[in-house]
Amino acid sequence: MDTEKINDNLKIQLHYCFIDENSHSMDAEVFNECERHFIKALKSLEKYIEKDIEIKIEPREKGSIYDILTVLVQDPIYLAIIAPYLAYFIQKFFDSKIPNAKHKIDSTNTKLDNLQKIKELIRNGELTEEEFNYIADNDKDLRKLKSNFFKAAKKEKSVIKIEAKTDQANNKEPIIIIVDRNSFDSFIIPETIEKTTNNEQKKIFIVSPTLIEGKKSPTWRGIIDNEPIEFKITDSDFLQQVYGKQVTFSNGTYINCELQTTMLTNSETEETKISREVKHINYFGDDENSIKNIWHKRRKKNKNIGMPSLFENLNEK
Repeated sequence: MDTEKINDNLKIQLHYCFIDENSHSMDAEVFNECERHFIKALKSLEKYIEKDIEIKIEPREKGSIYDILTVLVQDPIYLAIIAPYLAYFIQKFFDSKIPNAKHKIDSTNTKLDNLQKIKELIRNGELTEEEFNYIADNDKDLRKLKSNFFKAAKKEKSVIKIEAKTDQANNKEPIIIIVDRNSFDSFIIPETIEKTTNNEQKKIFIVSPTLIEGKKSPTWRGIIDNEPIEFKITDSDFLQQVYGKQVTFSNGTYINCELQTTMLTNSETEETKISREVKHINYFGDDENSIKNIWHKRRKKNKNIGMPSLFENLNEK
């Protein structure tokens, strides 16, 4: 790793090239979105180098669209150490398609888990290119921002390619990488969503009920097994009784209900979204001795699962 001191900061030039070579404009929202994701990707490296990265923008040149950024790190000696890694970053961002994410069973995953070790290797200039490539390929933030950059660029249909160029001091050869539009998709993380649904009979203590009727399903807050949750209630009969003040709430009020939990997981990014829906409420109460049944217009069979046998004939009167 070359740690020779350099006097200038690293400059990065992004050149958006269009179908019409005489065109010098593009959609401002697309341009700003691309710039935002790229800058955030650069800034995400701060957690590894333990230094603030400052990004400056220079006046843009004529011809297509040029975005010229200067990467600043206040300590010039430290910049000399990390400059090669910043150069690697540009190569990985534009010259390497997104590989499949490595799973936790991969023994080399410790390179990501042991953040302090990564910092020490970078600080000493000992992190190898292979190790840096591993980090760049598997850092979730970098993968997502890289994907978002090309997803945004794809929205501008007149962009036929993006050219990335780095300018470094000491007469080092600049890195020049060109990504053609037909390769954009290979940089975008596929939206592979896995859906799992679980239905259970649950007792939920109500923390924050929604007492005013609105257009959308109301969001409630409660506690299950000492864990706070948010959920929606779609039992219209129960909601009408709440809005009509036939059901009231006090400290310790709970509902016994059919709770549907849905998990949407992106198998690539491992991001998971959880939604909870109370589809049917059997009864509610403040304690075990003050249970009140919920009247339903069309009570289906077996919907009173969990109702104490003492009350099973309550609605037959």
